[in-house]
Amino acid sequence: MAGKRDSLVSEPEARAPAPAAGGVTGRRAGRKARETRERLIEGALLALCEDGVIGATTRKIADKADVRLGTLHYHFETKDALLLAVLDALGARLAQTLRRGVAGSRDLDECIERALLTDWAFAEDNMAIQIVQYELTLYALRTEGAPWMARRQYRDYVRAHVDIFGVHAPSGRSAAENVERLSQLVMAGIDGVILQELADPDVARSRMAVRGLIDSMQALARSLGLIVA
Repeated sequence: MAGKRDSLVSEPEARAPAPAAGGVTGRRAGRKARETRERLIEGALLALCEDGVIGATTRKIADKADVRLGTLHYHFETKDALLLAVLDALGARLAQTLRRGVAGSRDLDECIERALLTDWAFAEDNMAIQIVQYELTLYALRTEGAPWMARRQYRDYVRAHVDIFGVHAPSGRSAAENVERLSQLVMAGIDGVILQELADPDVARSRMAVRGLIDSMQALARSLGLIVA
């Protein structure tokens, strides 16, 4: 395991610059700061896709974002803080895509199908980003003081599925626990399909695996009493 580094971001959050005070000027400054952070996060993602976690230096990230290195360090004290922001942005992007993908589902059966098809489509269209996500997860697990980053990432992914499945599930504590269980297994299953596709690409096989996973998760939901036949 890597040695502890004093610069490592701590749990709960990376530092965000304080908002400027005062009226229209303050709002403009706040908007500009948000836009700069978004550019830095996108720049980091580009650098990570090209060079990986180790190769994506802060200078390369600043170049990709087309900002000065000092600007990067103003918005993010450390590279680790920026990597956390990338993980958060990817998680938010997946959750938003998932909500759109299942919109209009009539029941949990349909919601499970749409969710897994959306999960797979998101991965298939962004395989380079999938590699970045796994690389960031392993980086966090190997860095002392950082495993919480990986833990939070996966909890956020599970929570995104809990939120959409829960809409169509019965009420009550037992049902809520079963929705959590279903969501965890959905994530475990789709993760396995994605990893296999990355290691041994065969899109037709992977799409077939997703269809099988949909059937399995719908059957699980029935066995858990979340879908009443």
